[in-house]
Amino acid sequence: MEKPQNVYSFGRHELIVQRKMARKIKNRLVLIFIFVLAILSLLLFMRSPIFTIYEISIRGVDKVPLEEIRTTIGIREGMNIWKISPPEIERRILTIPRIASVEVERLLPDKLNIVITEKYPLLLVPYHGYYLELASDGTFIGIKDIYEGESPLVNGLLWGAMDVGSGIPDNPRGEIIEVFLDALDLNPSLPIAEINVENPQNTIIYTREGIEVWLGNSEKLSGKLQIFESIYYRLLSSEEELLEGYLDLRVEEAPVFRPIEK
Repeated sequence: MEKPQNVYSFGRHELIVQRKMARKIKNRLVLIFIFVLAILSLLLFMRSPIFTIYEISIRGVDKVPLEEIRTTIGIREGMNIWKISPPEIERRILTIPRIASVEVERLLPDKLNIVITEKYPLLLVPYHGYYLELASDGTFIGIKDIYEGESPLVNGLLWGAMDVGSGIPDNPRGEIIEVFLDALDLNPSLPIAEINVENPQNTIIYTREGIEVWLGNSEKLSGKLQIFESIYYRLLSSEEELLEGYLDLRVEEAPVFRPIEK
């Protein structure tokens, strides 16, 4: 004989399950409410006046005017510090040709710190009555009205428009200039006063004393510059009439001073 079903027991089990489900849903809703409330509170806190930018510190600049940097970043005192993006500010500042690197940091609660490293010119290129400053990365970073002998001159670039923010458009000669930029970046005191690249098959440099040095084409050019540096001071101490001849380094393995026949 079959045992009769306990209807009361079955209904009570269902009720317990429903109550547990309702309790879980309630707990989840409470957690969601607390989470949303925390987010709103955080947003309101971040918008509070204590996060208003009180000071913008810009360090490391020498040639670039501070006002140019401020105009470029578009950030002023009185803005909320959380509404700015340090990576975006860095990207804007790096559009200035003379800037090599930049780091932007929030100093909570109310200060913005900007540290800048500028590029410096290694060569000067005469161009339409003024001088373009050429940095180590091959970019023109500024203009000078007069030449004061502070950097070597580059002569012999024959074609192409040049301006601040661009590079040398004359490719064959530009590649030669890049070798000199690398050498001067490693040793800014390299005794070069002028570089003439008019003939890419024979680059000629002049020292501050007027010594003429023939380097030939771009093959092994960096090695020739090292040889030139190693024998430069020996040349100065010699009794040769150096201004009446030239140092021939066209063959790297056989440097020789050739006097000009009178």
